[in-house]
Amino acid sequence: MKITPVDIKNQKFGKSFRGYDSSEVDSFLEMVTSTLEELILENHQLKEKLQTSESSLGGYKELEENLKVVLLTAQKSSEDLKKNAEREAQLIMREAKMRSERGLEETHHLLSNMKKDISELKNLKQEYIIRLKSMLETQMKLLESMEAQDQSYKDDLKLVQIPGSSKSESDKLI
Repeated sequence: MKITPVDIKNQKFGKSFRGYDSSEVDSFLEMVTSTLEELILENHQLKEKLQTSESSLGGYKELEENLKVVLLTAQKSSEDLKKNAEREAQLIMREAKMRSERGLEETHHLLSNMKKDISELKNLKQEYIIRLKSMLETQMKLLESMEAQDQSYKDDLKLVQIPGSSKSESDKLI
């Protein structure tokens, strides 16, 4: 038999000579009624929550099954991709090796040509240095000759006295 809060509230007890204090009984019944109402409400809320959780759980189980299928498909695709990638990597490695060997041959050829060009440029540089030194020596001799000639002119000017001028004015010209 289920007892409801209304049943507890409406329950009446007979009175006897040495019975319980009716105000205490009423107070206790009121407290029991209130607690029972709270428990019934909480129970109802928990049942609703459980029902919601069970329906969500059904959705999650379906999602789990879908995810398993997707995971298996992804795994198979991953394995296929890995095999294809390995084959492609081997092909790329062979092609890269061939290209690097060709590149190495070309590099050796270019290096040989560059060494030859450098040697020719060094020889050409040496020739230019010799020519430049020769030209500079010639120019130095010419400058020395010009200085000597300038000194000779100065010496000649010192000997020559300009008529009507003092010696200090002649020195200013030099």
